[in-house]
Amino acid sequence: MKWNCFDWFDHYAAEKNGVPKLETQPIHTDAIWKRVQEQAGIAPQPKRNRMHMTKWVAGIAAAAVLVTGGTTVAAAVGYGGLDAFFQSLIGEETPENPEKMAALVTTPAAEFDSTNTDVQMTLLGMYGDNNYALLSFQLTAADGISLNEVMLPYTMTIDGIPQSYSDMGDAVIVRERNGAYYCNLLVKHTGLQGKTMDLTFRNMYTQEQYHDVYQQVMAYEDELRQDYIRQLWGEDVLNSLEKDTLPADFDVDAWKAYYKEQNYDQKVSEKMQEAYAQSACSVSGSWHTSVTLDFVDTDQITSEFEGGSVTLQPLSVSLTMPEAWNATSTYTDCVVTLKDGRKVYSSYNEADYDANGVENLLSWIHALPGCENDTLEQYIPIAQSFCETDSAGNSTTDVLCYGEPVDPAEVAEITLYRFEYRGENALGTSGIEGYDLIDTMVLYQG
Repeated sequence: MKWNCFDWFDHYAAEKNGVPKLETQPIHTDAIWKRVQEQAGIAPQPKRNRMHMTKWVAGIAAAAVLVTGGTTVAAAVGYGGLDAFFQSLIGEETPENPEKMAALVTTPAAEFDSTNTDVQMTLLGMYGDNNYALLSFQLTAADGISLNEVMLPYTMTIDGIPQSYSDMGDAVIVRERNGAYYCNLLVKHTGLQGKTMDLTFRNMYTQEQYHDVYQQVMAYEDELRQDYIRQLWGEDVLNSLEKDTLPADFDVDAWKAYYKEQNYDQKVSEKMQEAYAQSACSVSGSWHTSVTLDFVDTDQITSEFEGGSVTLQPLSVSLTMPEAWNATSTYTDCVVTLKDGRKVYSSYNEADYDANGVENLLSWIHALPGCENDTLEQYIPIAQSFCETDSAGNSTTDVLCYGEPVDPAEVAEITLYRFEYRGENALGTSGIEGYDLIDTMVLYQG
């Protein structure tokens, strides 16, 4: 599960849809960003309805194969084989039709060091490419120990570099399926191929215990933000603000820069570990392993354009763009067109869309030049998406992760569309209220 701290005030990413209601649930980037926009007088971003995800998981026929250590073997071997691997894929971090990933699944060597003999973990398998990976684990517990719906926090390093929880998340949820316990770990990070991931799970918490830790971390993040406001606007202004509001001239970009300068990401991570250590837990212990992220298919195509580049991989496309393209008053959409006529649209995610959601989605698609007569059946939904900004803040890499393998050689074209907020002066032809299409660029042709 991922919480957001620095990402509270990150720019809107077009692949994200919907605005979760803010109560006691974990707070998501786009919800907070919308709140900041409303309070700081920043151009509102287009509202896009994303419904609750549902996942269909099916067993694989006996003819399916599992790639293990570079050798193709029958599905019946290992810790339950390919069928067990796909049975374990439960939850929003998994694709809608994971069986399409069968040819990419591998089981790297991974031994666990455990301090609790009553609960043991094994790695069932993984798939991925240079931009993201999905790993699945099976857990076994002694009689009388229930692990269903417990939260399992973790810390991670990739080639020795600690990964912050705002980037990778801080915990996975353990789920029961057909009498067995599983958890799935989604790793979203560029440059994964060949890297070594060092992973430690520590203690298990009930939903209530996890929520208590979450509340402590959120309170600490609020303190950091309040201190920032106090420094720039003074105690009187801070005290005059209503709950969850910001000064009218709050500069989001300045706050983001300050957050990085002060290393708040690390401080919040340390606060979280402290909160976990002080909290009661339902199961104590630690489970540590090291995994080499060596994927089955590493083919990729990279093409450069003025100011950036695009890289095609079997499970993702990554676009590196100038930071100026991500101004708060603009956003971008992307369409990947395959040679067989299928397409990938950056704002079409795996989800259950009602009739109104489908109508809105098609209106956005049909407003894009070259997509006026498209049908939704042509499109492959996005399974995951994320963005990374380089250390200098000069460029941003947006990554779209497919819900099924796509051969890079089968991509015919990638087109980028840039929109700008113009409010009441908008022409009304973009499909999104208040926004106009200002630029269309073909970034790649295959």
